[in-house]
Amino acid sequence: MKKLLLFSIAAAISFAASAQKDTTQVIDNKGTIKWVISHTAAVITKSDSTLLYVTPKQIGDSNFVKSVANGLTKNGQTVELGGALSRVTTIETSATNFLQITGLQRGSNTSDSLMVVDPSSGQIKFISASSLFNALSFGNGLTKTGNEVELGGELSKPTTITTDVNNVLKISGLQSGNLATDSMIVSSSDGTLKRVTAESLLQSGDQSFTASSLQASYSVSGMPSTVSKIWVYRNGVKLIPSTDYTIAPGQVTLVSGIASLVAAGDYIEVQWVK
Repeated sequence: MKKLLLFSIAAAISFAASAQKDTTQVIDNKGTIKWVISHTAAVITKSDSTLLYVTPKQIGDSNFVKSVANGLTKNGQTVELGGALSRVTTIETSATNFLQITGLQRGSNTSDSLMVVDPSSGQIKFISASSLFNALSFGNGLTKTGNEVELGGELSKPTTITTDVNNVLKISGLQSGNLATDSMIVSSSDGTLKRVTAESLLQSGDQSFTASSLQASYSVSGMPSTVSKIWVYRNGVKLIPSTDYTIAPGQVTLVSGIASLVAAGDYIEVQWVK
């Protein structure tokens, strides 16, 4: 028993000299008290490694990380984001946990590139801004000249511009036209724009009758119902509206005083515009 005790004391003295123990001691999961290596220790011997523990504090004080890879860089005791990827790497995001990069600087649409994502694989790639623009096509009233898109060109499909009482369509700077040579723009019932000549807008007509004796009423097809657009003549003499005749849709009626003067064979002429 004495020999075993003396051997243990000698081993402890020898261990203390070679192992550079700290004054701290720890207890392992078996209840054994063990020494802790000094944070200034530079070398651990084979025998020391079976008896010495390293504390979390000493891990922080030492250059613990040996190497990094796949987009990470080791700078002394610091691991930093940055470096070459060594394998295919995926960062998974969601609507809640999305990827955000702040502090991005303003770029150039002529010299910088755009980041794009492959829709099938999710792989991030880059293309030049000019190549993206050149891949676009323009039509249906738009024309691309160089890097400029202009209004103007042939329509390739029926096109509707919807307006309302607040959002109206205006074209300023229109020049003066000539009714004798220019056309006018009209709209059909569905809003389709068309052009017509100014002359075609003026619709006129006339109809003549050989009256019978005392004839008062005359039916005129296509005649408007506005009295100011109608002229009535008896034997070339112009009659006075309301005084000499009245009108109704498609009908001219001479007043009784004029009708009593109508003789058989009188020439009644009705002219109108609309």
